[in-house]
Amino acid sequence: MLSTSFPSLKASLSSSKILGLYFASEWCPDCTPVTPALKTVFESQPSEKFSVVYVSSDRSNEQMLDSYERNHGKWGMIPFDSDERKSLKKKFGVCAGAEMMQLGMTGGARKYGIPTLVLIDCSTEEILSYDGVQDVLSGDFLNKWGLL
Repeated sequence: MLSTSFPSLKASLSSSKILGLYFASEWCPDCTPVTPALKTVFESQPSEKFSVVYVSSDRSNEQMLDSYERNHGKWGMIPFDSDERKSLKKKFGVCAGAEMMQLGMTGGARKYGIPTLVLIDCSTEEILSYDGVQDVLSGDFLNKWGLL
């Protein structure tokens, strides 16, 4: 169970319909258009429908906090130096290419790069999609996931 393996997710899993785990970083050019689009979607929804937790691939805690304050919604985030952040990346197979060796995610362990938005059904803790970024950018996110 995600809520027992990852205590930082427990509050979001117990209070929302859908949880988005947002794997991204400040330095990644592909993340630049996604973060504000996700923020707009997030801010349009009540927290009992949709919550987001940021799983950073930033290069430092300072970079993560600065980016979070300037660009992100008021969603949760996994502490930079926590083992939980690394464990989430390994569990979902998502990390930046620059992190693969450090995380030991070689030989096919890395399935997705950043940005990735993993959508989770909070009542069952089952993965709904790894394609949340595409849904956000296409403008179909709210309709597709029943949040309208």
